Amino acid sequence: PFGPAGTGKTESVKMLGSLFGRFVLVFNCDETFDFQAMGRIFRGLCQVGAWGCFDEFNRLEERILSAVSQQILAIQTGLLRGERQIELVGRQVTIDPNVGIFVTMNPGYAGRSNLPDNLKQLF
Repeated sequence: PFGPAGTGKTESVKMLGSLFGRFVLVFNCDETFDFQAMGRIFRGLCQVGAWGCFDEFNRLEERILSAVSQQILAIQTGLLRGERQIELVGRQVTIDPNVGIFVTMNPGYAGRSNLPDNLKQLF
């Protein structure tokens, strides 16, 4: 979801997950998140089949966003192909078909990055 702060983007993802009986983990993104940290989070989500909601996703640095897009693509491709395992950050990971990745963004604030085109195509 995309929109101003305080409009219920994250709460909507959490409620949708609740209605589907999914465990939803919310991560507040900032400049301390790096490619490896995101990879570890994605591996965990894939293994347990949880939904991850990455709040203020556009606070990540553009170079990190570009690298993360490759990880998300690997997850989406694995799900579409019905694969049991995928490779993330150099490791084979079991992928639960219930895994979900959601991002929220607050536009127009200082310190926000533009999403790379290859990442926009994934959502």
